[in-house]
Order: sequence, then structure tokens, then C-alpha cells
Amino acid sequence: MNRAKKFICFIVGAFFVFSLAPIQEALSQESAGELYEAALFKKEAEGDLEGAIQLFINIITKFSEERKIAAKAQLQVGMCYEKLGLNQAQKAYQKVVENYPEQTEAVKLANEKLSLLLRAKAVAGTGNKEFSIRRVKEGTDVGFEGAVSPDGRYLSYVDWESGDLAVYEIATGNKHRLTNKGSWDKLNEFAYYSRWSPDGKQIVYDWYNTKEDLMELRIIGFDGSKPRILYSNKEGERSTTYGWSPDSKQILTILIKENGETQVVLVSSEDGSVRVLKTLELGFENQNMNFSPDGSYIVYDFQQKEDSPERDISLLSTDGSREISLVEHPANDYVLGWAPDGKNILFASDRRNSLDAWVIQFSDGKVQGTPKLVTPNIGKICYPKGFTRNGSFYYEIYDDAMDIYFGELSPETGKIIGLPKKLSTRFEGSLDQPEYSPDGKYIAYTSVWTSQPSISIQSLETGKIQEFPSKLLQNIRNPRWSPDSRSIIVLGFDWKGKRGLYRIDAQSGISTLLVPPSKSVTERLLGRHEWSRDGKAIFLERLSSNMTQSIMLMELESGTEKELYRGESNSRGFRFSCSPDGKWLAFLSMGVKEYVLRIMPADGGEYRELYRFKPDNVQLYYQKLMWTPDGKYILFEKFQLAEKKFSLWRISIEGGEPQELGLKSDSYIVANIHPDGRHIVFASPASTGENSGNWVMENFLPVTETKISGSLRSLLTIEI
Repeated sequence: MNRAKKFICFIVGAFFVFSLAPIQEALSQESAGELYEAALFKKEAEGDLEGAIQLFINIITKFSEERKIAAKAQLQVGMCYEKLGLNQAQKAYQKVVENYPEQTEAVKLANEKLSLLLRAKAVAGTGNKEFSIRRVKEGTDVGFEGAVSPDGRYLSYVDWESGDLAVYEIATGNKHRLTNKGSWDKLNEFAYYSRWSPDGKQIVYDWYNTKEDLMELRIIGFDGSKPRILYSNKEGERSTTYGWSPDSKQILTILIKENGETQVVLVSSEDGSVRVLKTLELGFENQNMNFSPDGSYIVYDFQQKEDSPERDISLLSTDGSREISLVEHPANDYVLGWAPDGKNILFASDRRNSLDAWVIQFSDGKVQGTPKLVTPNIGKICYPKGFTRNGSFYYEIYDDAMDIYFGELSPETGKIIGLPKKLSTRFEGSLDQPEYSPDGKYIAYTSVWTSQPSISIQSLETGKIQEFPSKLLQNIRNPRWSPDSRSIIVLGFDWKGKRGLYRIDAQSGISTLLVPPSKSVTERLLGRHEWSRDGKAIFLERLSSNMTQSIMLMELESGTEKELYRGESNSRGFRFSCSPDGKWLAFLSMGVKEYVLRIMPADGGEYRELYRFKPDNVQLYYQKLMWTPDGKYILFEKFQLAEKKFSLWRISIEGGEPQELGLKSDSYIVANIHPDGRHIVFASPASTGENSGNWVMENFLPVTETKISGSLRSLLTIEI
């Protein structure tokens, strides 16, 4: 460095030091308000932005307890950096939102500034601020029940190995649990939906209390501190959380009464008091809702009519006085989220025969224009996880495609011979739960992950397919043919969200209620059902009033029920199947530490044990038992931890060691044997996890301003 440069540096440094001297003196003598006015003068009249920044920062430091003035000073720091053209502006505005969430006026302006900055960068094409969609986490272990933190660093989720509420750090992949309930055998409870507070310091979440059989609303600190139960009603209500109000004072929640009545409510985050906003006529199954960024409205989607799964979208004012139609269309439309700019509402729609992302603008109490397409084909199933402060939208795609395959069985060993062949239909990748008819002429299966679930019946002779869309049901599961092959019973939900068994006529597709939803939340119908071989009764799985699960036999004509077997505490339920001659019932008790396969008389009585095995921390939700047509063997599924594979096994009804049948899969296997005993049909993944995981959509909000160019500085200037 030459002498001239050294001299210049000395002069500049001396000037800087001496120019700060009056500032330090002023700090020791003047009030926060007076210093704020002095800093504004330095910024606006003198144009000394760097000096103003120093004053504002000193105000924030020295008068931190005067939060209103400190928040205004932090906002001004961002404005100064913005005029200097520095990247620190965005961080400064984010500090307003993060550090002063109760200062609603400053937070609102900071959010507006953040939104405008992002739009300007997108239009200017600077850096990497172009529209993008990228996956931030592969797989489904960080599931759909959680949300993204406001700063975009974390995802909340349920750790299903324990049932605890947990947090995933996106940058590092680190995970940690916020609750610590212990293992499943100690406590069969679990967390469910969770949402972050606006400042990112707390999480509200649902917790299933098995002792009381209710879903509680709980709050916990991000660091696991100060856990508390916010709301717990012991009169049969169930709650689901959807988000915090912008001022963090209210929790947006759905309450479902024991009689099925569904209410949109606001729960006080301080004392748990409840204010009812709206009672929904058709329930709230698989729907979504969010606060507007200013807290004035709630956007929600709702079922168009009782016999259709399609939904529209409306706005409800938070005082309950006004409702506005936002999206009304014959297609299925559901809410993804309300963007932090306060103007754009993101939603999904299948109006173009694919699930696409759209935005519609709302401002000044009115819908502005028509929906605009953001991007097509966002995924088969899209679970919203929320917006971050910078306008990025996080969501999960569940894309475990399933296909149906036919295989041939060896009559001697029962093993599969050769390579299975795939069933070819127009719904490839969305087929599940295949079931041969007892007469061997048809196969029934469900079409899942489509906009409208359906039952399909295909002739094995002609290949003709009859498709019966589910007009009355949601989430149809476990199709079972009647012994006469004339109808199928399925588990489904009525439009109030209660489970029932429905009979579907195999010729007309007409659905009729066979076993109604339970009248009591504490005595309800669970997932499994099987026909008796004479067609006069049905085996059911029920949750009893003492919170234990039982296998019941219900006579169809009289409706009377008989308990055949009562499970142990903390049971995960049963899988069962009636023998071909109708005399025996094989059942698998799914305990926490082990599964036990037993057999007993079909009308009840003494049972005997066939086999025990460990679940290897994998809950086989779709586990299915089946008998070979000759009644000599029972087939079941196991998960082999060493190979990380699901496999199909059989065991003799006389006991002994089971035999592996050579059918393995990365995911669960749902199989059924043809009445001839020589053929098998099964569902298995077509492309497990190809697109599944957590994704983020960035820089997609439309630019509403007409010009962002040389006058960018004046456009972005919003003063307090």
C-alpha cells in the first residue's frame, strides 16, 4: 500500500470515528423517540444511510424493551439497506417478523417489503430467483401431518417409530423429537397434525389420548420447553389444528362432535376458550383451511354436495359476519395456502384432468380477476405444508404407485412359478386391494390416488371392466366379495366422517349401508371385516367402550353381535379370515412387540396358537390373512429387516415352521388366491418413492405491479 492510500484510509477512518462521537453522546442523553427522529433526519434530510443504520441499530440495542420503537427501527434498517442496494435488506425485514410478531403494523409492512423484494428479483432475473420446484426431502418418513417453519429451516412431523412430535432440519437432515412419550408398549398414543407459531418459537399439535379416546390440542416450545394441553373436551369431541392467527392469539381448529356435527372454531392460545365461527353441513373430511396474513379472513374448501367428492373454496371473515365465494367450479378444488403477500391464494385443481397448482388474487374485500395457472401436474396427492415468510410454498407428494399382478402357484410348494404379469387398465399405477370373486369369474379392485376413488370389477373371461365411482363414500377400503359373488362390502366414510360398511351391487354398482356408523365415539367400527361362508353374518373389528379391540360376529338379519375375542391392551388391531368350510377363523393379533397368529372356531371358543414373529418396527397396516382353497394353509405377510423387504409366507394349520413363497416387495403386498388354488393376484408398488417426498415451489407469485425498473426505489418505499 503506497503513502497516498494510507493517508486516505487514515482520513476516512478518523472521519468515521469522530462522526460517531456525537451519536454515542446522544445515545446517553436522549430518549428512544428523540433518537428515532434524529435517525430519520439523518436518513431522509442528510441522505446519510450508513449513519442512520448505526443509529437505528443502537436504538434496537439500548431500548430493546421498548418494542414498538425497536420494531420500527429494525424496519428502517431494512429500508436503508434496500436503498443502498444491499442484500442485508431481506434479512433485516425478516428480523422484524421474527423478533416482533406482536407489532402487527411493523410486521405487516415488513412482509409487504419482503414480498415486493422477491417479486422485483424475479422480474429482474437476478441470481437464481427464477421459478423453481425442487425436492428438499425424499421418501415419506417426514410425513404429511406437519408443516414448514416460518423461516423455511425446519419441517415438523410425526416420528411414527415412537408416535412423538419431531422436527427435521432441512439443511443438515438432522432430526430430533420434541415429545418423549416412550415406546409404543409403554404408551399407545401419538401426535398428529402440527403448525408453527408465526415467530417460529412454538408448535401447536394434535395428540391422540387413548385413555380418554379423544384428540387433544397441545402446545410445545420449539426447544421442547413448556409443553401444555390447550384444549381437551371429554364429551366425545375430536379436534384438528390448522394454524395460528397472525397475532398468535388464536388457533384455527375443527371440532367434530360425537353426533358428527362439525364446527370451525377459534381456540384461544392463552386459556383454551373456544369461539364457534361456522357449523359445516357436510362435515370436513380431507379438507384444508388457512388464515389470511392480516387475520381478517379464513380460506377453506368444502364439499359441493353430499353425493360428490368435488369441492369449492370460500372465504369466511374471522368475526363470522361475512362469507365470500372464491372458487366455484365443477372440478375438485382445494386450498393449498394463503401467500404472505396477502393477495394471492394458492389452490389445487383437477379442472384440466391433472392436479395443477393455481393462484387467485383477493384484495380490498373482493376477488380480483380469474385464477391463473402456476404449474401443471404437481403430484398425484399433494399435502400442503405451508408458506415461508419469503413466499416459498412447501408441500408433500405421496406417489407410491401401485399396480396389480397375476402369478401362478406351484400345487406342491405353493410358491410362485415364473414372472408375474401386470394387469393392464387405464388406471395403471393407481390400483390396489385385488380380490377374486368366490365363483372365480371376476376380480374386484380399488382405484386409489385418483380424484374420485372407485371400485372396479373385471371379467377374467372377457376382460370387460365395470367401474363404479364412489358417489356416497370416501376412502373406500378392504373390498370383500359376498359368498354368492353378487355383491361386495367395503369400509367407507359417510360425509360426516364416520365409518360404516357398505354393500355394492356387482351388477349396478348401487351402494347401500350394511353396517351403520357407530353411535358412540368410544365404541366404533374399525377397519377389518369378513363374510361368514354362509353369507348370514359378518366378522367385524370393533373398539369397545373400555378401549380394547375385539373381533365380533354380527348376524345380518337381527343385527346382534357376539364378541369372539378381546385383544390385549395397546393392541394395534387384528387381521382375520374365515376358512373355506366356514368352521374356523384365523386371526393375527398385532401387538406392539410381536404378532401372534391363532386359529379358533368361527362361532367362538378355545383358540390355539400357530406362530409368533416380531413386527421389526414396521406396522403392517395392509396385512391380510388368507386361506388356501383346500383349507390346509394360511398365508400372511412379514417384513424382513435384514433385507428391508416385505415377503409372503404360508403356514400349515397344524402349526410348524412357515415357508416363504418367493414373493418379495419394497412395500406391502396385498394378495388373494383364486378358488382353483393355482393362481394368485396381488398389488405391489410400481415405482415406490419416485416422486414421493417434501417439495418446495419458489418465486412463483404473480407480479401485480406494472413496472419494476429504474423507479424500483420509489416503488419499494413504504414508510411508517
